[in-house]
Amino acid sequence: MSVATTEDPCVVPPAKKVRMGARAMEEYQDARAITRRENWEVMSVTNRQNLQALQDLAADNTLDPANFPGVNAVDGVLNGTEQALISHAGGEVGDTLEDIIELTERARTRCKDTRTRRDRTQRRNNVFLVQMPDIVKAYSGFRAWGKPVEEEDDDPELLHVLVMDLFTEHSENVVLPKGCGGLSAALVRLGLVPSAPWTPSVVFTMATLDLYRVSHARCPQFSIYAFTKTLADLHGVPPRSTMHQHFSIAFDLYLDLRRRTETQVLRSLGRDSPAWRMKNCCPACTYKLEGEDQLIFSMLVTMDGNDSLKRVLRRGPDADGPGDSNERYDDRDASDGYYLPREKVDEWARKRLADVLPTDDNGEENPCKERWKNMVNDVTAKMWGIFDETGIFLCLCRHGFALVLVDMLRSGELSKYPLAVVEHLLKHFGVDLGVGYDIGCHFCTTLDKSELGPEARESRLRCLVGAFHGHAHNRLCQVCFLALYVKGLGIEDLEGCERRFSRSNALAGCCRRASRFHRQQEITAYFKHTDDFDVYANLATFLCSNYEQALKILDDEGIVRRMMWEEDVVDGSEFVQALADEKAYLQELYKSSKNTVETPATRYVAALDDDSANATKVAQCRAAVRQAQSDAAAFTPGKGKADIALRHALEKRERTATVLADLERELNVTTRWTVDHPSYMAAQKEARWLEYQRALDRLELLVVERLFELTKMNQSGTGYKMRKHIAKSLQARSKAVRNAVAKYNAAAATVTPPRDPVDIEKVLEYAFLADFDLLRHSHHGVDQQYWARPAYRSVMNRWFRLERAHEEIKRLDIEIRRFVTWMRDEGAFLRKREAALRRTEGKTEEQAEADHELAVLLEEYRMRRERFEQSHMMRLWALKRKWGDRCTASLTPGVPLVPASGPAVGGGEGDMNVDEETPREPGLAGAEELSTEEGERKAPDDDDDSDAEGDDAHDEQVSEMLFRLTGLGIDAEERGESIAE
Repeated sequence: MSVATTEDPCVVPPAKKVRMGARAMEEYQDARAITRRENWEVMSVTNRQNLQALQDLAADNTLDPANFPGVNAVDGVLNGTEQALISHAGGEVGDTLEDIIELTERARTRCKDTRTRRDRTQRRNNVFLVQMPDIVKAYSGFRAWGKPVEEEDDDPELLHVLVMDLFTEHSENVVLPKGCGGLSAALVRLGLVPSAPWTPSVVFTMATLDLYRVSHARCPQFSIYAFTKTLADLHGVPPRSTMHQHFSIAFDLYLDLRRRTETQVLRSLGRDSPAWRMKNCCPACTYKLEGEDQLIFSMLVTMDGNDSLKRVLRRGPDADGPGDSNERYDDRDASDGYYLPREKVDEWARKRLADVLPTDDNGEENPCKERWKNMVNDVTAKMWGIFDETGIFLCLCRHGFALVLVDMLRSGELSKYPLAVVEHLLKHFGVDLGVGYDIGCHFCTTLDKSELGPEARESRLRCLVGAFHGHAHNRLCQVCFLALYVKGLGIEDLEGCERRFSRSNALAGCCRRASRFHRQQEITAYFKHTDDFDVYANLATFLCSNYEQALKILDDEGIVRRMMWEEDVVDGSEFVQALADEKAYLQELYKSSKNTVETPATRYVAALDDDSANATKVAQCRAAVRQAQSDAAAFTPGKGKADIALRHALEKRERTATVLADLERELNVTTRWTVDHPSYMAAQKEARWLEYQRALDRLELLVVERLFELTKMNQSGTGYKMRKHIAKSLQARSKAVRNAVAKYNAAAATVTPPRDPVDIEKVLEYAFLADFDLLRHSHHGVDQQYWARPAYRSVMNRWFRLERAHEEIKRLDIEIRRFVTWMRDEGAFLRKREAALRRTEGKTEEQAEADHELAVLLEEYRMRRERFEQSHMMRLWALKRKWGDRCTASLTPGVPLVPASGPAVGGGEGDMNVDEETPREPGLAGAEELSTEEGERKAPDDDDDSDAEGDDAHDEQVSEMLFRLTGLGIDAEERGESIAE
């Protein structure tokens, strides 16, 4: 059967493929090559570029044909092996090739993006860091010269940004000055701080940032979020959700610029060593003078930990709980000379302290070992996992200047923190340090047994306890460490850390969820601002207040002398001996209450009692095993609890039998004693008496300590907070008294004849030793001691207060003169450096401009503290006028042992080296010309003839004269006169 087919004239039959031979293929390709060359010669430049692009595309081996099938087609069309079907209108091949080229270009430009949101902060910091030298230079230029004058330019460089000022915000096309080294530097040169390194959309004026810096330092609760909303209210616009992020970035850059420019100033002054700030932050402590009296404590410091400034560690989600940290990486450092490196602190970690922490074996030397256990327990303690930094450990001088800061990491107040601080203090401050710590009694044992022990003993470092915390310790600890009884301490209470923490706790809200860098920046900026504008501003007030307090204590000296006469006390040495006798009594009582010395007979009786108890226990365990093995018992795979208990009871009985055998050989016992044996009864009576005596000594120790502390609470002059603190500590210690009374009553019932029990309620109501009738049974006889009488103890404590007041006067006389000398020398030294920087002789124009910018920064550095000098001198002169001859402090500057000095300023060849004159800088002329208290002047030496040195000497004399006139101006103000008159 055949099927007829009809051809449709509209259907084009498919082209027949002809397979070409090898020789025909070569001829065809040669002909095509000749044709391409001819066409290449007549092509336009644009067509040549397009053809070259197609050839490059066809030769690209990096493109996957599976994803880009058009690449093979392009290659075939170009080499002539493929046909390109086109219409009469044309354009199909071009459109196809353009699509292929577009896809190919996208593939080439699309690289793998390895960036994450976690490293965006670090990438931004790195970009700022590359531009930082130019930005710092621009910042210095703006501080020195202000905004640059706009120059006429036909093609200025403009940047459209939103400018945020204090009271206005506006979009502006900012004209960027040329030659600043980058966009950020150009903005800073105009007084605008950007929020992005390359393409900022928002900039803030420096006045706005500086206002927030000072406001936040004064009120740490004032956050960036609140400040940006405040700006929006002032600008009359709704708050923007991202404005606080822009402000935070700009504020970080602004603080970094301030730190870097201050580092330049300190470097020019030779004050850029890591420990310079700590060694020179307090003029009253560290600026020592020639001819000073030797003090028992060359410097008094206090240290303590605080857990308010915690920081939450951000973690990612995990199936089992919090995962790993997902915080953004940020390697910036804002320690600014305040923080000890974490690596330095970790050197005193647990493995290094395992063998040095106090234990029960050496507890006889530490009376507070039972009360203060945190130093041992904190070694194994772990803070909640949600926190990374769990607080700070702070060290202050007695005037309140911050010396050292340490971050506490995922732990409580470990021993490594105070040990690292003490190591740092010994390294930089030398000998005769007094270190106050709320658990200094316990820490002294740790320090003595640590690797720092020999160095601390050689340097005569002494651990002390603050006056406030000391009353929470037992009496034996107070006799050794309480501030009232420590010679050379003065009236210092060593509680400065508590006062500082009461204010720095306001930072908790800003630090709780901040990054590590921002938390450190917040804390450092706060302490730095507080040191300069609070502690230093009130330094004269501190010195004058302590001086007046000591003088008021000395007003009672006549009353104390009369009371001493009534108590038949010749001089204060008897009180010192009385305190030593009290200490010896308490130590003996403490040791006897812990005495475990027993005779072999008493130990033998105790072993017999243990053996009897063990036999009963073994019988009970065997009965339990038989019951567990009965048919009615439940099935228990393996060894049951009854079997295990029986094995333990048998092992314990075997150990007791071994002890009994040893004691029987020692006592030569042939027949084991029974309960009715005479030797057994005598040994049992002796053991009960020893137990009764230990219980009595323990109760006596606790009650006597309680009564002595009640004496302090009932004294006149004890403040309300101190009374509450003592009452709280006594209330907590009453539990120990209750336990001691219970043990005493149990032991009193076993002796022969039995003793009367003690009523705990009556014991807690005792106010005097005479009320405690039980003391008549004591073999120590404390009720008969002369120093135990309330009247004698009252006189003794008042005499010690007089001694501490005399010591305080002696220390303040030294510190006030140091302070006065430092104010004169520091001002003269900085003014001399500033004048040398402002000189233009012998300098190039570029060097003179750089020195002028540095001089402006130096002036700001000088005025940071110089602004308070007049008020300081007014307070000191007011103290002299008020107390007259009783105030023995000298306001005449002295000669420093280590003067304020630094290297040559400037860096040009023609700069003047101001350090070549003499090592005793500055204010030398005034110091040499002043003689004694009358202020008579000696003729100055005329050894130097140079004009520059003559100008310097003249400046020093003028500075000295102005310094002396400060006190005269105070009197003139009170009389209504004027200096000119």
